[in-house]
Amino acid sequence: MGMFDTVVIEGLKLPKLPKEVNDFLKESGKELPNDYQTKDLDSVMSTYTINKDGQIYLTEYVPTGKKIPFKPLTNDWIVNRSFLENLYFKFRKLKFNREYPDLNLVDERKPVKVKSKITNTFEIYSYNEFSNRYVDISFEINAENGKVKKIKLKNAAIEPEKDSLDRAKQNKEFQANLAKSIQKQTEFRSKWYYPVLREVYNPFVFFSAKLIQSTCNLLIKSTYRWRGV
Repeated sequence: MGMFDTVVIEGLKLPKLPKEVNDFLKESGKELPNDYQTKDLDSVMSTYTINKDGQIYLTEYVPTGKKIPFKPLTNDWIVNRSFLENLYFKFRKLKFNREYPDLNLVDERKPVKVKSKITNTFEIYSYNEFSNRYVDISFEINAENGKVKKIKLKNAAIEPEKDSLDRAKQNKEFQANLAKSIQKQTEFRSKWYYPVLREVYNPFVFFSAKLIQSTCNLLIKSTYRWRGV
């Protein structure tokens, strides 16, 4: 899918949808979405907002002047690390904190909407599921100096019912297989010998990989200038 930007519509009047699509949304008890994606701008996960007057704003995160602690992400793999692996990473963290104490704190930032000066023609699109069927909607926006000058409907299509049924069947099979896989993993972790494997086998693989990696890095450093004979 790649990177994209988000465009949020706040009050801007959009072109009418085809009757078929409009009726389907009403039957589903849904309304036209307010947030869209685009790949025609910078595609750096930025958020743009367009108000009722057609003014485009870009959300920027500016420093507040305060420092806050850096909080790394955690996941299931980290939680289930062995004792030796945790010791290794704890040592690495202490060493890093001694060498780079300032990196433990990061600038606190707050979102601020800034008027955009964009002059471009770009397409915004949404692909949302309503009543088990996807609706594909896209608009083309022409902007000059941060103001919307023209907007037109590019596409509005409802997923065919047959495709919807096929997709639901595939998704059901996928969920069933995923549940079986999770159940097998849960049962394996509940075995009496699992803690032994986690504390012996996992560290063996982990530190063996570290040793091989260090050896390869040493060989590269010692031979990277060699040009042969």
